[in-house]
Amino acid sequence: MSGETAIGEHAMQAEKAAGDIEIRLRSLSQILTDLDPSPFREGSLTTEAVEYLLLKAKELPEKQPVRIIIHLPAAEATERSAASIATTMTSHFDWCAKVESKKISELFRAGRRAGLIGFATLATCLLLAWHVTENLPARPITRIVQESFVILGWVSIWKPLEMFLYEWMPPDRRRRLFLRLAAAEVVVRR
Repeated sequence: MSGETAIGEHAMQAEKAAGDIEIRLRSLSQILTDLDPSPFREGSLTTEAVEYLLLKAKELPEKQPVRIIIHLPAAEATERSAASIATTMTSHFDWCAKVESKKISELFRAGRRAGLIGFATLATCLLLAWHVTENLPARPITRIVQESFVILGWVSIWKPLEMFLYEWMPPDRRRRLFLRLAAAEVVVRR
């Protein structure tokens, strides 16, 4: 008998280890809201629910599929079908992933614009630094002016480089998490 219990517990742990995110609710209003009907005709998720699910999805291994298990009282489970809840969640996370993709696109568009301005400023500053070096007598103040132009030029491309190298990573991470959650299996249990 104890062997069967150990096997049953092992099977439950293996099932839970499969990327499950469990949510126990008293009512659907804890995660769903009908206040903003667009773009979701069936409602959308509350901010708290989204942040909770993102936090839990981050804890799971990246390649592991996600399954969201919603525990509801029987009375609440009959109000809205499991398929409807799953569709609402999938639509919400898919829309959030599209929003993050647009943020990344806008970031790169702004980065290209800032890059053009930055590199034009860098070229101008390096040209001015060269001009100061070639046309003014060698004095400490000349060296200070020359180095100031060089520093100003390099600082002008700092932000565009930061945008291209680092700023796109957090929205891309969120986009990938939203896509994982949009692809998640949603199970409603009583």
